[in-house]
Amino acid sequence: MDALVVILLIAAGVAVVVLYRRLTAEQAKNRRPAAETPRDPLATESVRSDPRRITVGDVIRFDGRDFIVRGSIRFDQDGFEWQEHFLDDVEMKRWLSVEDDEGLEIGFWTAAKGADLQPGPKSLQYEGRTYELDEKGSARFTAVGTTGTGTGGRVEYYDYEAGDALLAFERYGDGDWEMATGRTVGEYELDIYPGSD
Repeated sequence: MDALVVILLIAAGVAVVVLYRRLTAEQAKNRRPAAETPRDPLATESVRSDPRRITVGDVIRFDGRDFIVRGSIRFDQDGFEWQEHFLDDVEMKRWLSVEDDEGLEIGFWTAAKGADLQPGPKSLQYEGRTYELDEKGSARFTAVGTTGTGTGGRVEYYDYEAGDALLAFERYGDGDWEMATGRTVGEYELDIYPGSD
């Protein structure tokens, strides 16, 4: 009889130890922070559709290609504001402009090098097109990320149009005129993937 009691006491002790270890292991597991799974911004279903909310680090899918937004410039001309976003492209400088002026106006731009054109005339000839002056002026700007400009200052600009084809000149501070060609883009031609939320 004494042997049976000893065996029952040993079995009860072993059961208590096993139960205690399971409980402490469960508590430790619950305290351990879960490892964050890396996320692919292009695999997400959460596509931001408003181009006015583009920020540095976002990915823009346009015309079958993906571009990362490396920098953004905000312009302010007496309270009227618009943005330009510098897109990462190994081939050449590309920009996406977003302007909300009685409707959303989006342009996809490529830097034009080697052209011997100066802004000012009411019309300009370039690569077989005649561009008409649409608007000109100056504005204050602030920049974040990589843009090739300073962090802020003044910019002068001339914008020309030939249908959906665009031609623009910008001069930051006392720098040289920079020329770009572009085309208008429909809002739904872009997929915008947030770089981080």
